[in-house]
Amino acid sequence: MIFAPVSEIYKNFNESSDDFRFSSAVAAFGMLLRDSDFKGDLNYKKIQEIARQAKGKDLQGYRSEFVGLIELAEELSK
Repeated sequence: MIFAPVSEIYKNFNESSDDFRFSSAVAAFGMLLRDSDFKGDLNYKKIQEIARQAKGKDLQGYRSEFVGLIELAEELSK
């Protein structure tokens, strides 16, 4: 096994990379769909906001498609 030190540099979530924030939105969406005990106060609107703000260049349109999926799930949950 190889061990590496973990940096103790802390960043505000909004200062992290688009990729990190977008992948967090994907994970949050999964927790919300499964009604995870760890979802906290997440809701579809919060997840949409995170995903939209972290969409980045989105050359193939996959991230935009994911935002649409969140919107559809919200509609179906009503």
